Formats: sequence, structure tokens, C-alpha cells
Amino acid sequence: MADVLVGFLLDNLTRLLSHEANLLLGVEDEVRTLKDELKLTHSYLKSFEGKYNHHHQALTEEYISQIWDLVHEAEDVIDEYVAFDFRKQGYSFWESVKSKYYQLTVRRRVAEKITNINTRFNTLYGNRDKFRIQEPNPSEVSACAEASDSRKRLPIEETDVVGFDLEAKMIIEQLTKGKAERDVIPIVGMGGIGKTTLAAKVYNDPIVLSWFDHKAWVVVSKDYSVRELLEAVIKSTMLLTDEMKKMTDKELGLELRGYLRGARRYLIVLDDVWETELWEKIQHCFPNNLRGSRIILTTRKKEVALSANPSNDPHYLKFLTDEDSWKLLCLKVFGKQECPDLKLEDPGKQIAKECGGLPLAIVVIAGVLLKKEKTTRWWFRVSSRVSKFINEHTERCSEIFSWSYKDLPHHLRPCFLYLGLFPEDHEISTKQLTLLWLAEGFIPEKEQMSPEDVAYDCLEELADRNLVQVATQKFDGSIKSCRIHDLLREFCISEALKRKFLAVYRHDHSLLPGNSRRLGIHSNPLQCIGTNCASSNLRSLICFEHNDDKRLSSKHWKLLCKGHMLLRVLDLWDVYVDDIPNEIYKFICLRYLRLKSDSAVTLPLSVCNLWNLETLDVTAPLIERPTINIWKMRQLRHFYFNGEAVLAEPPKKMIKEQDYLNNLQTLSSISPDSCTWNALSLVPNLVKLGIYGDIEKSKSLAFNNLSKLQHLQKLKLMRDRRYQPAIDIPSSIDFPSSLIRLTLSQTQLIVDPMELLGKRLPKLQVLKLKDGAYSGDMLNCTQGGFPRLEVLKLVNLGVTNWKISPGSMPSLIRVVINRCSGLKGLPSSMQQMPTLQELQLWYPNVLVAECARKIETCKGKDQFKLLINHAENGDDMH
Repeated sequence: MADVLVGFLLDNLTRLLSHEANLLLGVEDEVRTLKDELKLTHSYLKSFEGKYNHHHQALTEEYISQIWDLVHEAEDVIDEYVAFDFRKQGYSFWESVKSKYYQLTVRRRVAEKITNINTRFNTLYGNRDKFRIQEPNPSEVSACAEASDSRKRLPIEETDVVGFDLEAKMIIEQLTKGKAERDVIPIVGMGGIGKTTLAAKVYNDPIVLSWFDHKAWVVVSKDYSVRELLEAVIKSTMLLTDEMKKMTDKELGLELRGYLRGARRYLIVLDDVWETELWEKIQHCFPNNLRGSRIILTTRKKEVALSANPSNDPHYLKFLTDEDSWKLLCLKVFGKQECPDLKLEDPGKQIAKECGGLPLAIVVIAGVLLKKEKTTRWWFRVSSRVSKFINEHTERCSEIFSWSYKDLPHHLRPCFLYLGLFPEDHEISTKQLTLLWLAEGFIPEKEQMSPEDVAYDCLEELADRNLVQVATQKFDGSIKSCRIHDLLREFCISEALKRKFLAVYRHDHSLLPGNSRRLGIHSNPLQCIGTNCASSNLRSLICFEHNDDKRLSSKHWKLLCKGHMLLRVLDLWDVYVDDIPNEIYKFICLRYLRLKSDSAVTLPLSVCNLWNLETLDVTAPLIERPTINIWKMRQLRHFYFNGEAVLAEPPKKMIKEQDYLNNLQTLSSISPDSCTWNALSLVPNLVKLGIYGDIEKSKSLAFNNLSKLQHLQKLKLMRDRRYQPAIDIPSSIDFPSSLIRLTLSQTQLIVDPMELLGKRLPKLQVLKLKDGAYSGDMLNCTQGGFPRLEVLKLVNLGVTNWKISPGSMPSLIRVVINRCSGLKGLPSSMQQMPTLQELQLWYPNVLVAECARKIETCKGKDQFKLLINHAENGDDMH
């Protein structure tokens, strides 16, 4: 993993020497020498990756640790000097005169420090033999070579379960048969035994899906919040309104209880309950409506299960048999429950047996085998190493995790350990995670691939290795969000603490290591920021706890500015900020900034002086349209803003010299009048664009200049409700041919968008019409329209009639209809669409629901998935 740190510092120095050499005035020669030393070290570490001598592992680890410490020291010296040199640019004349002698002193000290670091790098490289680091045996390298895996990621609900067939059958019977009274079904077992997997198999069973009218899955975890739990159930079973958000916990519980009492049949899964206290607090929210409602509860503790249902025995999950362990290993490695190569059976069965029947350990080891050549030599090697692990299950699991971690390519190790920053059972957004990895410098460059795509591939590989769990997927099967098992997460934290890589601030922590580079705050964020417990070496600060009563004030900003000027990552999304100070520009090393507020704040112009910034993500109800001078932010890749940001006019010099912002990938959202020819011509690699505001007034700009964006894939058009509603898209509009996703929201189009756009967007795969996107009452999908469209979402439209002509949308796979209450039915031609596989209905009326069932009957339940959610007025729903 040290090579990743060296590579990051190399990139940083290259960027400084190329674009900001003035900030290194007086120490350029020393920095160039440091860069040469880092190149040598980096090259050696890359050739050394994954090939160190296991017989001298302690010495090897010590060698890597010394490199690690030296890189951190070099990073600190460079960053501190750059920050110092940047601050003096704001000095007045007399301040500059007074500080001149001090500047010379600082430069001399920094030059001496860098020279000393260079000498130590050179010495360390020369001492390779002392640490018994040798070049690897070629045959050993080939045995460890990665094997490609071309299997397409399966939808989450299709993931197989091994060894729990009898338990699954029994639970399904309990869910769908028996008494009408509400019943609680506990599943008990140790961590990693498969409780969640079994519950998910049952929850997604077709019989169960069609039996219950309302379903909700809630992950509880140790540090649960009753409020968050109630809101999660409400979001899945009814509509969480603004009025509900203002209720007390008690009032919210009564609201949920009242709704479920009047509902038909509901199923709630409470996953990973740790304390009996939780059930005592919330059980009254789930009424006995005498309609066969059920609650599945997974827990590690017998007393929790008996507290929830003292009259029936829980389902106690046992360790897998040797036979089932071998089947699970085969399933994860080969995609089926049998081994295609008889020579691999003996070592394979030994590997499975040594995992002690613990499914989590088996799938983690399978992740190692999956990425290697399927040779008996390699499998016997794995078998011999696993067989050395001790018998106690928790320690055995830890050993397996450690070995799987060390088997990771070096660039994946920091990516994996980074997951320890997130709270237990936290659903991690793929977008957030990959952008954080990029800002941290973990992601290597690959030819003909964007950094974002490389980062996603890293997540895919961790998922393939079963080190992360896929939580949700997009329509194409790609990972939308993920989780990490709590046992693996604890391993990440433990391993990261040893390496000073990260620390976590929780309610049970009074102190933190003073040398951690990254900090995840899970409790009392303001207290943590307001005291001196946070590391002075901190480079990343991420807050997760949300509390409406606690806000980041100007006082806390001053503390941040004073103590943590060298931050690269600052994510305060879960801590509302009262304001964004002008002093934000002082965080000169910042690469990732994510802020949120529920009150009107002003985005200061000084944020544009953050020349290292790669991601800027701000959500707040701002009073005015902020002006963003992105042209000064040469490294910016993603700009997210929930309102109407105005782009400053590009400098004439940039326009004349065609000085493009080639890095910029996302602008969402900006005002329509910002979409000038000059502005869009300077962002040629833009992939995602969001336009928000008075679209009708500036439609000539918003539409006519889009042709400049030849790499644009995703476009969102959103009208601000304050402006004129009726929008007439010009018939001459020239959409980029690369567009694959289009969202229209509140646009109140006059012309039917299906007729208007169907033949002008030949590559479009996803179309979303939301919240009054179209003002008419008829949707007409004409023949030959949208030839590649796979997903169609209609949300909160006033449409009453819908027609699909034969030959329209020939690639359509999924249709989602949400709150289109006026719709008089569904097109009968949907029954004859051969590619259609899924229909989701939210709050449908009786006519639409009946049409949906006819489509399901015609296509067959084995070939077609119908989901009907949020039934109202007692309609008979699936």
C-alpha cells in the first residue's frame, strides 16, 4: 500500500512543479530531487507488489512501514510550506516587508528538511538487502496471477443461499400461513453466519413478494436511532411528509401505527438488532391488525429474540456442514454448486472445511480464489495456509480476513481499509465512495479509462472478492450503493489504526491517536471538532452523525481553519452548517468539499480559489443565485449544487487560446443562461449536465448550445417553480448523439415528449419524466421511437391516456410508474413487448393495477416481475 502513497505524493509534486511553481519558490531544486527519489522508490515498490518473501514478513513489514513514515513526513513538509507561501500572498506591503526575513528562514528550514528526507530515502533504498527483500520467484508470481472474471453481476435478489434451505422453507410457511395475528419471527446466530442472507432470500421470494401489501427492510446496528428507524419504515410503507419530519418520535410512531393498523398485510424486517431495549421502544408501532402481518428480526443475542417472541422458538442458524461449505465455495468461485475440475476437489474441500462452517469466511476466501488461476498448486498453497489458522471462530475469521487483505493488489488495500471510516451497517453511496477514493489519491491511472471508471472497477473487484456487499443496484446491474459486514469493518479499523491510516470517533472514545491521517466522526461531531482530540496530522475529516439541534457555527469553522489547514477531504454532509465562511479558501490542499445546510447560506466567491479542488458538493436553500468562477479551478471534476448556480463569464484569454477545462465531468446544476457558447465550448469532456431555473426564458441558450458537448451522457432539465411553466422545446434542437440518460422535471412541456424526442435520441437508455414534466393528458409512443430505451420512469404526471404503437421502444426492460393517479390504464400492447421484464407501480389506482396483473398473467410470473407498492384506500395489491 505504500506505493499508493508514494504515487499520490509524486502526482502532487508534478502538479505543483508544472502549474504552481511559484508556491515552491526557494525550494524547487530540493523538491525536484525528492521527486526523483520518489520515482525510484515507486518503481521498485510497484515491481515488488504482492511478491514479498513470506519467510521474512516481519522485516518486510518494517521496511514498508519506514517508507510509509517517510512519505508522510515529506507530504507534511511540502503541504505546510505551500500553505505558508499561499497565505503570504494576501499580505499588505508592510506585512510583506516585515515577514521577508521570516520567509527566508522558513525556506532554509524547509530546504534542509527536504534534503534530509532525500538522504533517508536514498539510504532506505540502499538497505533492501538488510531487510532480506528479494526479487520474486517467477513461478510463484505466475501462480498468483490474476484471472479474469467475465461473469455479469447478478441482481441482489438472485444471489443463492447454501445450507439454509430448510430454514428458508419453514420461515416462508410462517410468513404466509398460520394465524392472522401479527407474528415476530426471530433469526439468531453469530456474526457472519448468514442471518441477513437468509432473511434476504425469504424477503425476495416470489411467494412472499406477492403475499404482503407493504414491505420494509431496516438495518438497525449497534448505534441505532429510533427516529431514523421509524423514518426508514415510513419511507418504505407510506409517504414521509414534511409535516412528519417535524413530529416528535412518539408522534411519528403513532402515525406509523395508525397507517399500518388500517393497512392490509405488512412485512417488516429488522436486521441486526442488538438490544432488547430497541424492541421495547418500537413494538407498539407495529399493530396487530389481524391480517397476517409479520416481522422478521435478526440478532446475535438469544435474549433479544425471546424478548420479541417469548412464545415460539427462534430460528438458530448453525455452522454449515463440510458438504454445504464446499457447495458455497464452488458457487462463489465457479458460479455453480459443483467443481468443474476434479483435481481441485481435494484442496478445495480442505479449504472449505478449514473455514469452520462460517459463510462469511468461506465467501471471503472464495474472493481470493476467484481472482487467481484455477491450479492445484495455488489451491494447495491456500489450503496449507488456511489450515494453520486456529480453531476459535472469531480469531479464525480475523486470520482469514488478514490473509485476504494481504492478497489484495496494493492499490486496493487503502480502498478497502477506507471503508472502516463509515458507520456500522451504513449504506455507502458508490458515487460518494469513488469520489472520496479519487480525492485521497488511491486510484491508479489506466489508459483510455476515466479515473471515475477505474475507481468503480476497484469497487467491483472488492465486491467480487466478497469484501463488500452490494446494497442496491442500478437498472443495468451496476452497484448503486454498498455495505461492509461489521466483522470486516472492525478488521479494517484495527488494521488501519496500526498503520496510522484512519481513526473513528465514537461515543465510547475519549481520546484518539494523535497521528491519524483520516477521521470518521460517528458521535458528537461538534465536541470532536471543538476539542484538541483530533489529529494535527489530519488530512481527511468526514462527519456522519446528524442532529438538527447541533450546527457547525463560525466558532467551529475558526477551529477547523486554525488546526486543520492541510485537509484534503472535508465532508460535513451530516452536520448542518450555519454559514460557509469566506476563509474557506485557506484550505488550499482541499480536493473534496461536501456541505449541507437547511437554512439560507451564501456560497462565498473565495471557494473558487481552491485550485486543488476536484469535487464541490453543496446542498442548501440559498437566497441568491451564486456566481461560480469555475475557470480558476483547473482540477475541478465534479460540481454538484441543488439550486441555480451561475457560471462566471469565461476569461477572454481562455476563449482565445481555447484553454479547456478538460478535467470537468459534472456540472449540476447551473442556470440556463450560463449555457453560453463560450462556456460550453471550454468544457468539452462534460459527461453530466444539470440545468435548473427559468428554462423557458433562456431556452435558446439551454438547448441550442448543447451540441458542443459531444461526450455528454446524462442531462437533467429542471424548471424552478417560480418561473413560467409552459416550455416549448425548439424542434431544431440538436441533442448530443452521445446522450444515454435524460431527466425532465417540472418542465410542463407543451408538446408530447415521447413524440418530440423519440426519434431524436437514438442512443437514449433511460428516460425520466417527473413532477409535471409534461402538461398534456396523452402520451403517444410512436413506431420506431427510442430504439435503445431500456428504462422508462413516469413520476407524478397528469397524464390520463397512454398509447404505445407496435415497434416503439423495442429494447424496453423496466417501467416505473409513481403517483400518476389520473392514468386510466396501461397500454395493452405492453403484453406483446418481448423485452419487457419488470413493472413497478407506486400508488396506482384500481384500473392501472388491474392492467398490470393482466400483463403479468400474459407474460408469466417466471418471465415478468410485477411490484405494486404503497396501496391506498385498501386496494388489493401485490
